[in-house]
Amino acid sequence: MNRIFTLLLILFAQVAFAQTSDSTNAVTDTTQIAVSDSTQIAISDSVQAAADSVNALLSVDFPAYKMTVPYLWRIKPGCVEGQCTFISRPDTLLDFDSYIESINLTVNKLNNSGYTALKYADFSIGYLPKVVKGFKLLEKKKIGSNAYRITYMGTKNSLKQTWRQYYYVKSGKVYIVTFSAETRKYEFYQPMIEPFLNSFALK
Repeated sequence: MNRIFTLLLILFAQVAFAQTSDSTNAVTDTTQIAVSDSTQIAISDSVQAAADSVNALLSVDFPAYKMTVPYLWRIKPGCVEGQCTFISRPDTLLDFDSYIESINLTVNKLNNSGYTALKYADFSIGYLPKVVKGFKLLEKKKIGSNAYRITYMGTKNSLKQTWRQYYYVKSGKVYIVTFSAETRKYEFYQPMIEPFLNSFALK
């Protein structure tokens, strides 16, 4: 129940921020949340409408791949097939938002056409401790015939972060999808963002 309530807070906080910062994404309905003594949450029809708008999708569709991201996120200017970043709206989860969650897409050419996603994942696991202080691997998993996912945590730019990174290899290129979040907020963001990370598809 607490996690569901927290996810709602993230979504509604981002809708509220959109109302003040971007009129094209504004949600004009008045929202009210009433919390009883037994902590039950009554969500009005207008709040439900706002939640439905959050479920809308923003897509990128390039010749090599496509992916959907949360509608209220923004595509960073300069997005091209080889490098594209999506950034979250600020949230009010826990306290003042000191880190903006993001999804980054990167495409790199491989020097060896026989290089696999497993080899690239292993290479990354060996390299990341050089740039992430206190690097700790949380997961390494095969998710496809030539696709791997790793999850790791550590400190970068004096902030504790957790990353979920995907490697897809095709036609001599590696496609890297990376979600990053502040570690203390990762468990709340991860269930919400997972379907979008899984929407990445090579053509």
